[in-house]
Amino acid sequence: MSEKEARENLTNKRLKQVKADIEQDSEIKEAHKPASDIYSKTAGKDPETGVEIPTEDAVEEAKEWVDNQNRR
Repeated sequence: MSEKEARENLTNKRLKQVKADIEQDSEIKEAHKPASDIYSKTAGKDPETGVEIPTEDAVEEAKEWVDNQNRR
């Protein structure tokens, strides 16, 4: 596979993912959407619920923040 074909393949995969994300977002009812995002860094979204899946770093940062707030 040439470099050009590889790039086109990745572009097509990304395009499909973006279309799927848009479709999924439109299917999720407003009442089920979170008011705000809890994590700053996400690894993706759960395809069924639309809930963002945090990265391990984001979880650790959130835990540190909570721990620091509870020490006050």
